[in-house]
Amino acid sequence: MNKKNNNQYPIESYLNNLSPKPNWLLSIIQKLVPFSMIWVSLVLMYGVICMYTNMMGQDEFYRFIFFLQSPFVIVLNCIALLGAIYHSIHWFNLAPNVVFSANSTKTTKCYLLTAGLWFVSIIISICLLLFILR
Repeated sequence: MNKKNNNQYPIESYLNNLSPKPNWLLSIIQKLVPFSMIWVSLVLMYGVICMYTNMMGQDEFYRFIFFLQSPFVIVLNCIALLGAIYHSIHWFNLAPNVVFSANSTKTTKCYLLTAGLWFVSIIISICLLLFILR
């Protein structure tokens, strides 16, 4: 039996329209995001180690500061920041699909949840920035 152009299988057309295929470039970027998070973790671990050894002398702390001022490290940190922003955008847009059922067609709930997640993350970021600048 040929399934093409047959209306006896409406669930298949519903499932095919439920999740559109992402762009191949965005898919590659999504799969490279963990590497940027590994980079940030390694930089933070290096900073913690330098601060721990800073008790013995100032050389390690200044070495870490000069490491952070390197143009190559600045570019990698900017790429990691863009990866983190893309990751948060992607997951904040996917959260309503997990929270609400697939049969729910109310898009206002989805927008409210996404806006709420962005609001909470922006408020926390502002609070942390004010705490650091204090």
